[in-house]
Amino acid sequence: MNCRHSIDMDFNFSQAVFYEDEYLLIVNKPAGMLVHPTVKEDGSTLYNYVARYYDSNGLLHNIHPVSRLDRNTSGLVIFAKEPRIQFLLSQQEVIKKYLGIVTGALPAVKGKIEAPIARKEGSIIERCVSPSGKYARTDYTLLKRQGQLSLLELQLHTGRTHQIRVHLAHIGCPLYNDNLYGTPGPQSRHALHAYYLGFRHPVTAKFLEISCTLPSDLLKIIYY
Repeated sequence: MNCRHSIDMDFNFSQAVFYEDEYLLIVNKPAGMLVHPTVKEDGSTLYNYVARYYDSNGLLHNIHPVSRLDRNTSGLVIFAKEPRIQFLLSQQEVIKKYLGIVTGALPAVKGKIEAPIARKEGSIIERCVSPSGKYARTDYTLLKRQGQLSLLELQLHTGRTHQIRVHLAHIGCPLYNDNLYGTPGPQSRHALHAYYLGFRHPVTAKFLEISCTLPSDLLKIIYY
């Protein structure tokens, strides 16, 4: 199924807000939605929803995305309300964990993937493992097996474009329904969800842990 136009029209932004204070906003992005506006979008990006949310609530804040996700990856995205907050967050390592459903036989129930990632020659979108690439590390832990599928917890230690997708394909276990790095075909909703963020609040110094469960479309794949 192509998710380019499959965002739930009943998407309730207020219910997608998982944390908010005067400095930060953390939102659970649905699959199929871009984080940033482009010339081809019609105002349905997460950035646009944040702008309308601020306006409807009389909030005079700027919009500064701190983290980003691929269009077809769901999960938590951080927005800073001031440039200095965005800068302060960029100076610390935010703990980012994902839940992903993969195909294929894992080499172990727990592992570390260290493989440099570069832009694939001839493509402006696709990445690949290459000796000329930048260092990248992804850790994974098996949580559940269901037939030929496995549910993994994945933790990023670097932030390369398409890192999880490239690394999993590199070990022979591409994400379920990832038609760019798995079985070729039209781009669709690959089974990846950014479910956990852990970081020290840049103003209060309190350590925040924000999490959200697998969305229903991915739950159905691995549990039913």
